[in-house]
Amino acid sequence: MREAVELTPYFEGRPAVRDTIREALRPGLAPASTIVFGREIAERFAGRLVTSDLPTALAKVKLLRALRDADESCPPRSESTTRAA
Repeated sequence: MREAVELTPYFEGRPAVRDTIREALRPGLAPASTIVFGREIAERFAGRLVTSDLPTALAKVKLLRALRDADESCPPRSESTTRAA
């Protein structure tokens, strides 16, 4: 996963993602069961994450699924808030 983050093209928030994953996957510690990113950073990261192996592909799928589930659990927007100004 660390290598995939390094291969991922730059996006705003990438250093925070890199640091969070490094901290969660530090040698000598049990991997964190949950890593939390802000919504905007998670969307950017999911869109740019380079999947070079199966564990990274699974992590990307889990991230995309979490974003989809968050969308489904949010209350529907009214028409006035979804239209562009």
